Amino acid sequence: MATDVSVQISASPEQTRAAAAAADACMTWFAEVDARLSRFREESDLSHLNRSAGHWFVASPLLFAAVTVAVQSAEASSGRFDPTLLGQIQALGYDRDFAEIAQREVGSARYDTGPAPLLPESWRDIQLDPAGRRIRLPEPVRLDLGGIAKGWAADVALHRFCLPFGGALINVGGDLRAYGGPAPGESWSVGIRDPRRELETTAEMASQPNYVATLTFSRGGLATPGAVRRWWLRDGRRQHHLLDPRTGRPAPLWIDDDTPRGATDSNLAPTLLATATALAPTAARAEVAAKVALLRGFP
Repeated sequence: MATDVSVQISASPEQTRAAAAAADACMTWFAEVDARLSRFREESDLSHLNRSAGHWFVASPLLFAAVTVAVQSAEASSGRFDPTLLGQIQALGYDRDFAEIAQREVGSARYDTGPAPLLPESWRDIQLDPAGRRIRLPEPVRLDLGGIAKGWAADVALHRFCLPFGGALINVGGDLRAYGGPAPGESWSVGIRDPRRELETTAEMASQPNYVATLTFSRGGLATPGAVRRWWLRDGRRQHHLLDPRTGRPAPLWIDDDTPRGATDSNLAPTLLATATALAPTAARAEVAAKVALLRGFP
């Protein structure tokens, strides 16, 4: 999943072994999600679906559930969350594992056949057949579930493996799903990182916590997307993965003090958002809500 994952479970002493097994089951689940939903794996279920655009595709239960949530989220956000922008993000250079392009010039994209056509609200034309567990993508639509899969995977893991215990906090790349707390009567405490200090070294961060806020919660999801670390250069211009469905381009965001030299207008720099934090009943909904907030911009 190209990110850090952690599972914390609050359990009584007699539940220690069961809690360890539940945490292991969560990690096995995340590995399956990565194997089936990664757009970077040619053999993944998602890649097979994308190659079948224009035809009905019989999906695995995992893929069908994830695509259903993605389409429902597009509908709920009036298209501000759009899972059909794979062509656009590949054309910008994010066509390989992020570790290969992080904060560097990528040159020509591997899939570069010119500007990818923007197909507004093409998610509306995705057909889902629950009875046959089939999906039909309209040509030439292809899906990227990176904007919701992490939160959705955390939601499923909590319900599937963690409810027998007093509390659990699942973190998949900063998308959190929680219930209960670290001890009876307590809530989980979560620090929101200061994006202005995000690039400090581990030693610098250890000397002084780089939080702008600390939240406590005992149920639901939390997400804080941004592009402070996750950017790259294409033809000398800074790009990132948070695309505006209306333009197919990276949304104007604050990245660092050099942001005006990147892909954003220097006149906008004083009002650019770096991150947005959302709380919601599920981690998937928090992930979508935070991205919608970033797209809406300041104020």
